[in-house]
Amino acid sequence: MRHQDLWLAFTVLMGFVGAFLLLETFDAARSVGANISAGAPLPSWPVTATSVVWLFLTILLVADSLGGNGDLDNDNQYLTIRPVADVAGGLMLAAAAKFSVYTIGLGAAVGAGLVAGTGSLRPLLGIAAVAAAIPVTATAVGYPIGFALKGVARRSRNLQRLTTVLGVGVGSAYVVLSVTGKLLTIVRLLEPVLQSPPLAWFARLAFVTTPGAGVDAAGAVALLALAPVVTVAGTAFAAPAARYAWLADGPAPGADDEESGLPTAPNSRLDAALAAVCRAPATRGIASTTLHRAVRSPFQFVFVAPPLLAAIAFVETAVTTGSVPWYVPWFVVWYGAWASGAVLPLNPLGNQGAVLSTLLTSPARGRHVVRGNVVAASLAGVPLTAGIAVAAGQVAGAPLRELLGLSVAGGAAVVGSAIVATGIGSAFPRFDAVSLDAARRAVPPSKRAYSIFSTYLSVTVLAVAVVADETARAVAALVLSQRLPFGLDVGVDALRTIGWVAIGLSVLSIPAAYRLAVRRIETYRVA
Repeated sequence: MRHQDLWLAFTVLMGFVGAFLLLETFDAARSVGANISAGAPLPSWPVTATSVVWLFLTILLVADSLGGNGDLDNDNQYLTIRPVADVAGGLMLAAAAKFSVYTIGLGAAVGAGLVAGTGSLRPLLGIAAVAAAIPVTATAVGYPIGFALKGVARRSRNLQRLTTVLGVGVGSAYVVLSVTGKLLTIVRLLEPVLQSPPLAWFARLAFVTTPGAGVDAAGAVALLALAPVVTVAGTAFAAPAARYAWLADGPAPGADDEESGLPTAPNSRLDAALAAVCRAPATRGIASTTLHRAVRSPFQFVFVAPPLLAAIAFVETAVTTGSVPWYVPWFVVWYGAWASGAVLPLNPLGNQGAVLSTLLTSPARGRHVVRGNVVAASLAGVPLTAGIAVAAGQVAGAPLRELLGLSVAGGAAVVGSAIVATGIGSAFPRFDAVSLDAARRAVPPSKRAYSIFSTYLSVTVLAVAVVADETARAVAALVLSQRLPFGLDVGVDALRTIGWVAIGLSVLSIPAAYRLAVRRIETYRVA
């Protein structure tokens, strides 16, 4: 657990969020219980909410079986020991137990709220029954679907290539819909289905024992009779679906497969494009390998995704009002430079994995490794950062001179940050992997490298914004004057001078970081 520091911090954060949601759930359930005791009818939204919980959990279980948790370790050697039905049943049992944590937590909050509102312990019986029925039936429905989709994807080369893109797209769409409130609109559109049998039976089972709820017991009895049938049928169907997924041979490699045969130089369209940028073959090889690794195993992008949550609010503001705050373009410059540096160059030694010793003993010099990482980060980051920053500046109403400054600042920030990131990352490498799920691991940069690089880049982008943007200077001068001790006051002109000094120091740190990275990589020894 000591090496899973990232997930431990994430778990603590989610613990606070979960505690807040459970308290809100308790208050809502207590209000419903008090209203029912006073003679009011059961509102419709608890029925919709219960159906949404089952539907959402089923979708999560489809994704769980479709992902790494639905795979077999040790190259499917389990199937030489136990039949497919046993292994699939074990995975389903584990998944149901794992996801039941959510329904138990929600059920405890709802049950406690209903007990507090009604003054009776009887609501706990129905809540406990539905808390057990939801994960069991959701697993029986979701896991066979996930296994079947996995088998289809493994037999199609195009679907294999698009799996990551589809996963990122679905996850991004869910986050956007949740934050912008559009998810509630979709729920309202599905309300007729969510409040009709058989989904509505979950709510009837949950509230059938609540005094005064007036719930028809026929739906609860029907669910209690249907749940075992669904569970048995889903488990029976999971065995052939799992066999279809696990015994897939995959598409036969074609003659045009880039990975078949001996590589040539250039051996792909990417290498041909890099040949126009990189003169040294070693630099081109490092850049090509780095970009291919990022595309084929894009799990490093997970570690730079959290700031994108802030961008969702900006996008919603732009769509609804047609404008964004003045600082959004500079946020784009900061994030583009930070992400470009943090994803690829911030851990140039740790990213090599098992081939590190091969790289250190190859003819490639330290300068080739540094330049290759910088070229890879620049090719991916410069067009996106500069383009999105200029687009955001246009939406924000920036003048032409500032738009030109944004385009130059976006490109320069990405290139400079990539060089500095390589220097910091080579000085503080990390080789310990973090488990992303049951089957995938990634090596993030070290915490020290993250902290130093983020601080450097934030100060640099703030300095550029203060020098180039009049509004940024005025806001920064006001904030600093309010926060500085001893009554110190910073004028706009003085702040602009400080910004130029910070920019100068940042520019001077780029060649220093380059020399540090070259020397560190050339003198590094594997213990």
